[in-house]
Amino acid sequence: MDDLIINLVLLGAFIAILVKSAIFAINSIVRFSKITGIGELAAGFVIVAVSTSAPEISVAVFSTHSNNIGITLGDIFGSNVTNIALISALFLLASPIKQIEKKTVKSMLPLLLASSAIPLTLLLAQEGSKFVGIVLLAVFGLFIYHTIKSNPKNAQARETGSAARSLVLFCVGIALVIISAKVIVDSASSIAAATGIRQSVIGATIVAFGTSLPELTVDIIAVRKRHLDLALGDIVGSCITNITLVLGIVLVLSDISVNFGILSSLIGFSIVAPLALFLLLRTSKIRILHSALLFGIFAVFLMVLYEIQLQIGGLRLF
Repeated sequence: MDDLIINLVLLGAFIAILVKSAIFAINSIVRFSKITGIGELAAGFVIVAVSTSAPEISVAVFSTHSNNIGITLGDIFGSNVTNIALISALFLLASPIKQIEKKTVKSMLPLLLASSAIPLTLLLAQEGSKFVGIVLLAVFGLFIYHTIKSNPKNAQARETGSAARSLVLFCVGIALVIISAKVIVDSASSIAAATGIRQSVIGATIVAFGTSLPELTVDIIAVRKRHLDLALGDIVGSCITNITLVLGIVLVLSDISVNFGILSSLIGFSIVAPLALFLLLRTSKIRILHSALLFGIFAVFLMVLYEIQLQIGGLRLF
């Protein structure tokens, strides 16, 4: 009982730290964007997305080192579904901005198509090797180049100040976000275990959701401060980062080839979710129905994943 109370206190305290850290990080990166003239969409895709994907990268490195890449494979694809079907649904619902600029939509649509095309290609190829990992890392580099190239600096929008200082402060804020998210996941796992929730359900929900907590907090804070481009850039950038950079690292470091066919259901949802967001954003409008449809996809995803785990004896996918 004492452990349960301690974990509840830790959970509440670090949720508060998480929110404060996210606000601090957003303020810092917005200032960096204004000082350098880099657009918020590009800053969200390149800087925020890679930073908030740090939990997935950490899981990838440690699980590969322990020869347990099944954990990180599930986390990569599961986090993408969570990012699109849950987190984007939440921040679109919370957004005070209900009309997306056409230039933002034009920049986002190819990236969303790529977010679906890459896992589809992997599923069709079936096997992942070191060569595939190198190709994915190269694709990540191309996406970074394309994003920066297609979002030129705006000299007229610049502010005075130290860009380096703003970037360092952003990194400090994101570090606090990630540490807080780790404590929250550990506390929530302990609470769930103490209350008798199945271990398979804990692995299928809390871990995947936990590695997406930085995106959730940062993006909701961003849209509430009317920085919708930053949030959209982060959510799609995180998906691209997961299936190129993170998966590329896993395949390069792994000594065995990966059979993507055994994760066909999980990969299938990571194909469908970005396509759904693609179709919704084409209208350039944000409606409650859009969030409802994304929530529906996430609900079906959880039900299918839970059924699969029951059939295979509660195997943790991530």
